[in-house]
Amino acid sequence: MRSEEQSGILPLEPLSLVSIALTTHNVAWSPDAELAVSSDDSVFLYLPEFPSKGTKSKAASLADLETRRQYSEVALRFPAVELRAPELNRPLFGTAKQEFPDFEFTWEAGQSLVANIGSSLNHVVALEWSPNGLGRLKRSVLAVLTGSGALTIYCEGAANDSGSVKIKSRNIRTIGSWVAPWGVGGNLLLPRAKGHQSPYSMEHITSFAWARDLDRNGTLLAYMNDEDEIIILSVQSRHAIDGTENHPGDWNVEEVARFAGDGPHGKGDPADPDYMPSDSSFALRWSPWLQRPGGRTAILSYVTKNYVGFRQVKIKAPWKEWKIPEVEVQPYDCSGLCIHLAPDAFVTWEDLIWTKGLSKECRGVVATPFTVQSFSVVFDNAIDEGTLTKHSTNDCNTTYPSQEHVSHASNPITGLIVHPPDISKATQIPHFSLTRLSATPTNNDWYQTNLSLPSNPEEASPRPTWASEIAELLETKEAYPLAYRYHNPDGATKSESGAEGSNNGDEEEEQDDGLLDDEDEDDFDDFDDDEEPGKPVLFQESNDPYEGMEKIYTNRIRIWGMASSPGSGVTAVFATLYSAIKEERYTFAGLRNRVFFGRSLAPVDNGFYNSRKLSTEARAFEWMYGGGPPVPGVGAAHGTSTEGSSKRQAIKDAFRDLASNAACVLCGAKLHVQHGASKCPNGHTFANCAATGLPILAPGISNNCAVCGSKCLKPNEIPANAGDAATAFVKQISSELCGGCGGKFLNQ
Repeated sequence: MRSEEQSGILPLEPLSLVSIALTTHNVAWSPDAELAVSSDDSVFLYLPEFPSKGTKSKAASLADLETRRQYSEVALRFPAVELRAPELNRPLFGTAKQEFPDFEFTWEAGQSLVANIGSSLNHVVALEWSPNGLGRLKRSVLAVLTGSGALTIYCEGAANDSGSVKIKSRNIRTIGSWVAPWGVGGNLLLPRAKGHQSPYSMEHITSFAWARDLDRNGTLLAYMNDEDEIIILSVQSRHAIDGTENHPGDWNVEEVARFAGDGPHGKGDPADPDYMPSDSSFALRWSPWLQRPGGRTAILSYVTKNYVGFRQVKIKAPWKEWKIPEVEVQPYDCSGLCIHLAPDAFVTWEDLIWTKGLSKECRGVVATPFTVQSFSVVFDNAIDEGTLTKHSTNDCNTTYPSQEHVSHASNPITGLIVHPPDISKATQIPHFSLTRLSATPTNNDWYQTNLSLPSNPEEASPRPTWASEIAELLETKEAYPLAYRYHNPDGATKSESGAEGSNNGDEEEEQDDGLLDDEDEDDFDDFDDDEEPGKPVLFQESNDPYEGMEKIYTNRIRIWGMASSPGSGVTAVFATLYSAIKEERYTFAGLRNRVFFGRSLAPVDNGFYNSRKLSTEARAFEWMYGGGPPVPGVGAAHGTSTEGSSKRQAIKDAFRDLASNAACVLCGAKLHVQHGASKCPNGHTFANCAATGLPILAPGISNNCAVCGSKCLKPNEIPANAGDAATAFVKQISSELCGGCGGKFLNQ
């Protein structure tokens, strides 16, 4: 996905990772287009880089565009398998004014297939970003579930002057500190809200899900433990502007609800010949919130033994700042679906609540995970009596899979995206796209979608870019003798003829595993640069000795996860490339992992897009790569300020007199505004504040925007003699968001 070089937008091309994928659904996008990828025992973080006037004006930056790519550098790679000490959550009990429990802590394993590791040598099971607002500068935090059954929250801590800063000549920040403020599961206990006290016990978490954005610095987090209990937490945070280094901020986390999520079928007996495990690391998902006069309501879906339950959750108004909300959970499921489920089944909701007559309903798709089935749930539905009665899977005919399930029984679904709906054209089921685990040259079900085919296939591809790139890799062929004589996953020539039947296996294997030495490389330097790379020149002659011979496929691919960008315009797919000729080493040295990108083929409904509360970072990312509309204040073509915004223009008008009378701090001459900066007759130039228009006359008194690159005065640095009208506007100036485009600052 390339963009025009003159715009300063970096190309979005596949990423390469040296790691091992141990779980599915291992790629996630934050609400600000930050990309997280889990692999083996670590998590990779990639931060987006946005174009700005400051970075594009430098010649070095323009030349660097030839080699730089979006997400080309890992901002941070950190291990996520450490078993945290119980003391990590002690500050939470202090905030709740509760006594830290006297609990006998032990390191044990859980009962579930998901959380059955009781040592520190565990792996990442699932990860998910929270809504914006919980992290510093209103950013998101990352929740990571590991095989020990512990869920740990990670966020940026307070950084010193050399911490989270802007990289020279580039509009991207570094992550100065990455800390774990709290966690739950294992030995990590949480306070209980008033009226929800229960005995403290060790819990092993098997699944979790953040609630959708509530447009505030607080949200709900649901998790399921290995005893099929579902717990709902209230999560809030505060971050001081001048915090000590690595300080995670203040957190207010309490349990507000707990209910049984075992479903009508029970766990089943492992000794039963028809028994089948049904645990899932992705069992929980939240629907969108329905705003009502008395509060907000959402439906929490959960997956258990051959059953998908839907439980209605309500947050009663008002939810006061730093107070625990009153959360009401229906005593029974408002709806349920009996269906044969295999391990790692999951639900994906459509991001829209439909109005049908007097009722409100939300739709989604269940992945079993071998087949899909759509559903719709009505808010305030009468209690479904079928969900109250315990029964056998034989009674509802879900003991055995359907024929469609059997036909895909060896290729589970590892990623499913529900596309944004077209509000003007209601469909019976949501539009979705999915990926399956195994992609080979002989199967064509690894990518499926129910989107309509383009009317003109010559002008629009029927497959997204990432799917075309994977298909191209799968279609690679080599002549049979060449494929087995020259075998190297990366395409370099390697002879293995001397390795077979040798008694000195280790010695000769070491010699054969080496690539071309320096002398051999020099021999190839004399050939024409126009020759096809990665192929020996010997076989490019017109008399190809392998012409007419049988050719075989050389690649097979496993697709581990798929995620949609915040605005749903771009898709990321995590895949591993294997050799189809012989087995490869599966070690922590890593295989050939790649993250592919592609623009979504689903048409964008402008009405639906504008109704979504996307951050400036998300809207800028969609503009760059997802076909979204331009973002005021972002990019050279749109300036560095949103003059059309009446509110922001009113703030600048209030400070206009003060700005026009500003004097140069170096020579005392009067400053004049020129092209967004203030300059004196002696040539001294100062950047202007994007929020107030005042010149920034000293270092360290402003913040840099991570999106448009503008500078904004810190609210406490605005002159006190600005006048009554200007002083009234000071309270409206954010210390976290840019006054020009609304993007988040690099630091505070």
